Amino acid sequence: MKTQINFMDSVKSSYMVLIIAMLGIFAFISAVLIAWPALAYLGAKMFN
Repeated sequence: MKTQINFMDSVKSSYMVLIIAMLGIFAFISAVLIAWPALAYLGAKMFN
């Protein structure tokens, strides 16, 4: 019984790590897409 509880805890923790990683990737992509026009504008001003 103890090993089953430990196994379920490891499954839950790995699932939580997967969810947090996916949310982090989504947040990074969203931030880049939102900031892209401003970054393109600043880059054009710096190099022209």
